[in-house]
Amino acid sequence: MKKILKTAASLILCIALIAGLTACGEPDDIDISGYKDRVITIRGAAEKPVKLTIADLKKMDCETITTESTSDKIGEVRATGPWLDTVLEPYGIKQEELKKLLIKGKDGYDIKLLNDYLKEHPIMLSFGSEGKPLDEDCAPCRIIIEKSDSAYWVRQVREITLVK
Repeated sequence: MKKILKTAASLILCIALIAGLTACGEPDDIDISGYKDRVITIRGAAEKPVKLTIADLKKMDCETITTESTSDKIGEVRATGPWLDTVLEPYGIKQEELKKLLIKGKDGYDIKLLNDYLKEHPIMLSFGSEGKPLDEDCAPCRIIIEKSDSAYWVRQVREITLVK
């Protein structure tokens, strides 16, 4: 019995280590060391504003997607990061339940997305592109919305406000 428990414990430890090492999966394990401590503030998820670092985002369940904007400005991108629903899960909130979402970039650019749009378009908080860290024009995080106008792809994200 002790041997079975020891084997099971070893197996669980191996799975945990593998899961931790591949949080965003291969091949896009992005080196965020240049901006890992930068903060994104999320308002409306909890009583007080939630402060998440890019390192916090990278620890979440992440995906790498390839998508194209519907405008001619950007073209195809390969983006890595968690979905907004993953970020909001600890607070019991789903993107599709929001009345609206406000996203602000450090460069002063912001967008407002209403419920009808939020129901149809999952939002990714991307911290890497093309298998590499974001450049200073986009870091620390860029919004990616699959097959949408790149005007919605806010870069240098600093604040997200949820309206329930």
